[in-house]
Amino acid sequence: MTLRRGQHGRGRREILIPTQALILRLRIELQESDPLVWREIEVPGDYTFWDLHVAIQDAMGWLDYHLHRFTIPHPRTKQERVFGIHNLSQDCDDPPGWAYQIASMFTLRNDTALYLYDFGDDWQHTVRLVDAMRRDFKLHYPRCVGGERACPPEDCGGIHAFGAIVAGLAARKLDKETRAWLPRGYDPARFEPSAVRFSDPARRLAYSWYGDAEAGDDPFGELFGE
Repeated sequence: MTLRRGQHGRGRREILIPTQALILRLRIELQESDPLVWREIEVPGDYTFWDLHVAIQDAMGWLDYHLHRFTIPHPRTKQERVFGIHNLSQDCDDPPGWAYQIASMFTLRNDTALYLYDFGDDWQHTVRLVDAMRRDFKLHYPRCVGGERACPPEDCGGIHAFGAIVAGLAARKLDKETRAWLPRGYDPARFEPSAVRFSDPARRLAYSWYGDAEAGDDPFGELFGE
């Protein structure tokens, strides 16, 4: 993969990093969240869009209950490409994300994708390539290197309903029914990057109903406390 470094200043130059030695730093922002909910993660360059989906889910704090979709321009043709889950029974015939590497689409000049999670609540995320670097083999990837504020609760109704929950909590005027529905101890201001634990995307795919392989255990158990 050829990367243009120094894009924000002088001395721009091209370097070639083998995909296996490439690390991409990505910033994920939940659109329309106020205050902004965001994360920065570092992932291997040979990750697929499925692998990236799992990393975003874990870093954000989503529980992977719903369908998802990536949209990104092709770096050469600029034609919009879509990757997600190919499952006709769910009216979703997107090309499977596990068949395409993210390094084939993300470049320092083609640096932004849209990640949609939950076609009902319509959680829109901007995914932007912040930097590309050589892998530090002393570190374990993926890893979360930054972020602020908690992820919205699953199935809370979308960004505007989430905003109402945040405002209600801040004003101590949230109705009892909604307060009882929220996860115990939920604090929209709380996020600690070091607390993020990343799942194995291969195990997640193997267990999930849209995977082709069989799995001997449940990789979702750690998420749901089982």
